[in-house]
Amino acid sequence: MGVIAYDSAWRSDGAMPKDPFIREKFTKERTAARKLAAEYFQRFPKRYQTEIESWRELQSQNIEFTMKRLREPIESG
Repeated sequence: MGVIAYDSAWRSDGAMPKDPFIREKFTKERTAARKLAAEYFQRFPKRYQTEIESWRELQSQNIEFTMKRLREPIESG
């Protein structure tokens, strides 16, 4: 699935605010979901503040989950 980017609040001028995070939503079988999440954490390590933002089990035995990460990594200083 592709990138689903959404922001949490509207700006006063009616435009969407710039969210520093990218969110990607996936639906996978449990084993494939774990593998994909592990690969995602490896590809976007801690400096991207990567996390599983939400997840749920579907009746189809699949897991639907949203991965969240910063657009740009935090520079270590």
